[in-house]
Amino acid sequence: MSLSSEEKSLISEALQVYVQILASRMPQNQVQQVAQAAQNIVNKLDNLGSGTGKKGNKPAGITDEWYKNVCLNCDKLGPGGCTDKVTEKYPGKCDPILHYENQKAKKKKGLF
Repeated sequence: MSLSSEEKSLISEALQVYVQILASRMPQNQVQQVAQAAQNIVNKLDNLGSGTGKKGNKPAGITDEWYKNVCLNCDKLGPGGCTDKVTEKYPGKCDPILHYENQKAKKKKGLF
């Protein structure tokens, strides 16, 4: 199954409207959780039906959250796992994961 760019755009816009409606009805922390889930859906739309998704094994020492939000989108993930030498030696210390954690911390502080 593959979606056209018009269909992807429609889904993205619908999710934005949904989050806006929830913002007036729910506590802010719950709205942020829904907004993050909506953003994850939008990010996945680009790979839907493309057949190019990588099926790499989760590297040792990497959390499920990092694997889903960082590793699956990283070009260093191969069929056998992560090919980055830093991650092999120091799990979770590669640049993409550090950037992810920094952005997450900024969002918690309300800087985004």
